[in-house]
Amino acid sequence: MESIKIILPFPPSVNGMFAQNKHNAKLRFKTKKYKQWITDCPDLEDFKMEGQCTVSYRMFFPDDRIRDGQNYMKAPLDYLVSQAVIAEDNRRIVKGEQWVDGGIDKNNPRIEINIRRINNVQEK
Repeated sequence: MESIKIILPFPPSVNGMFAQNKHNAKLRFKTKKYKQWITDCPDLEDFKMEGQCTVSYRMFFPDDRIRDGQNYMKAPLDYLVSQAVIAEDNRRIVKGEQWVDGGIDKNNPRIEINIRRINNVQEK
């Protein structure tokens, strides 16, 4: 498969994914919001991308609040790895990422992900 399109619910930001243990600041845990987002995401067992790829995200925001789009890429990428869609989210597998503003969709905020396999990338 040369490319895959996956649609997920609008994700939590990086800041909304984890909280720190109040007794030990080195320990962090998934927030309720992040756990619920994972539960709301579809099973992706039918989607697999072998080898190196690029990932692009089209974000349809729930409202017109000013947001940093890059803060919304981590949760979906981690989910793709947890579902074994891609092997890892490191630079040896994911050779590039970008996000695009899809506008506001109050009724269906979401993130549309396009994963494109790339061939013959040389490591230097």
